[in-house]
Amino acid sequence: MKKLDLLEESLLAVFMVVFGLAALLVFKYTSYEVGWKFFILTASFHIFLVILAKSLRWYLPFSIWKFLAPLSLFMVFPDWFLSEVLGVLVFPEDGFPKIGTVSGYMAGLWSIPLFILVYTGIKLEERSVSIVGACLWIGFFSLIIFGISEATLWQMGSWYAQNVKQTHGAAHYVLIPEMVLGLVSYLTYQGFAQSPFLVQVGVGFLIMIQYIGNLGFFYLLFERIL
Repeated sequence: MKKLDLLEESLLAVFMVVFGLAALLVFKYTSYEVGWKFFILTASFHIFLVILAKSLRWYLPFSIWKFLAPLSLFMVFPDWFLSEVLGVLVFPEDGFPKIGTVSGYMAGLWSIPLFILVYTGIKLEERSVSIVGACLWIGFFSLIIFGISEATLWQMGSWYAQNVKQTHGAAHYVLIPEMVLGLVSYLTYQGFAQSPFLVQVGVGFLIMIQYIGNLGFFYLLFERIL
């Protein structure tokens, strides 16, 4: 069983590396509009991950993907709130259809970092890391992954922050909510992995609601109080 787990982890790592290289090639050498580049990469991640998981009978990766897919769809609403209501996030015209004020590919993009975080947390626990230790690691990894995303993806013509305190394009107020999002996604998967899919959809909706609440609170704290 350990050999099978190690093979799964190794192949998933290879998949992530290949996906990262493909992303670099698509952005550097293709002439598609930015929105379509993001869509192609996001759709490819979902399609090939599911094909790998089903063909190789990877229960855990598929289970995590299934749990996160509806959550990723719901995550359009926090971005819509930030861009339409608070006016602190901008999705420029990138050639891809929008959901409200949000580029449509965002409905699937959130699954990618959250998948990495949830899978990593479970693997840490399998290696006898305590739940507290796993949460500390996931919190740290969340800050790194989301922080790098906030600081770099705007340079590719995607979303960007405005009218808020930021460093190298990364808005300060959003980092703690994103860290909490990674932690909550990991912990709720642990609690609801065996639940019916409709229950998982409901849990995904609740995770999205708490994320909007965190965004509003930390926006108030960082931009109006501090």
